[in-house]
Amino acid sequence: MTTRAAKSAAAEEIAAIEELMSDLEKRLRRLSGSARSEASGASSEVGDFVSEALERITSRVRDSAAGVTQSLTEEATRVGSDAFKKLTDEVENRPLMMLAVAAGIGFLIGLANRR
Repeated sequence: MTTRAAKSAAAEEIAAIEELMSDLEKRLRRLSGSARSEASGASSEVGDFVSEALERITSRVRDSAAGVTQSLTEEATRVGSDAFKKLTDEVENRPLMMLAVAAGIGFLIGLANRR
């Protein structure tokens, strides 16, 4: 799986979790509101339950988002290190070829800047 695809999949998962959390929060607020209107003593308990549930859910979402971010960071670092190592190996094994490629790229950039 490429880094870009992993980032996209992680972003979709986080968005889905946030949407579910928002829906749950709305439902819990409605439950809390209806409980308050029915019994003032029970609403305090329901309100506490709702607050605790929201705190737990928020904590879980933060932990999962942090885990996804950490794994994406590690994957990007690994891919970047691999690419740098390959480039270094090519420069060491074929210095004239790499010099020619660099000169060609510089020439093309020069032509593009003239226009």
